[in-house]
Amino acid sequence: MNNAYSNFCTSIGNIKSFGVIYDNISASYPLLSNELDDMLRAQIVYAVSAMDCYLHEIVRIGMVESYLGIRAKTAKWESTPIALKNVLDLASIAAKSDMTTPQKKLATIAELNVIFKPMLKTLSFQQSEKIKDALNFIWREEHKLQTIASTINYGLIGNNLNEKVKYLEQKLNLIVNRRNQIAHEADWDSIMMSKRPIRKEEVDDVVLFVEKFVEAIHNKIVVV
Repeated sequence: MNNAYSNFCTSIGNIKSFGVIYDNISASYPLLSNELDDMLRAQIVYAVSAMDCYLHEIVRIGMVESYLGIRAKTAKWESTPIALKNVLDLASIAAKSDMTTPQKKLATIAELNVIFKPMLKTLSFQQSEKIKDALNFIWREEHKLQTIASTINYGLIGNNLNEKVKYLEQKLNLIVNRRNQIAHEADWDSIMMSKRPIRKEEVDDVVLFVEKFVEAIHNKIVVV
């Protein structure tokens, strides 16, 4: 899981570098600021994609760990329906599993990944409810967003934890909706007949939030 988080951090670093390039060009050529806005839009798309990729990775890894007994099994893990072929494959793996050498352990993990990865690749882990559902595969904590909201290193708005959780959910969903406007609609406003406005401050906040949200998840998930 640490590799998944390291890859996420690399992606976030690249996204921030993209923002530095935007700053340098727009400062040198202020008249081109509108033409450069797609660089800002790309940062939002990449940030959400990096989060989605990270979640897919830790869920896949966590499902393998649960099968191997390294991680506690969750109710969702135990009740997830799988194809009969996968049942037979898992039975075969169980029958021949031999962890006596690193090579045999890696071979078993590779076989498990072949089974679990296709099960997850069609799922999207972006909206708050889907993220909670994804974490249900590998994390027994009942109040997931409350736990994340209480530890995230980001200034959530709210007078109490419940209000902060609500803000967290709204923030996540608004970011994903904004990403969808860009990725699926070219950020085009059909009423105004122009692209939706976008600000550098808005994008920097999105990238920071996604970074701190994933950091909070990782700090909790990796030690379970």
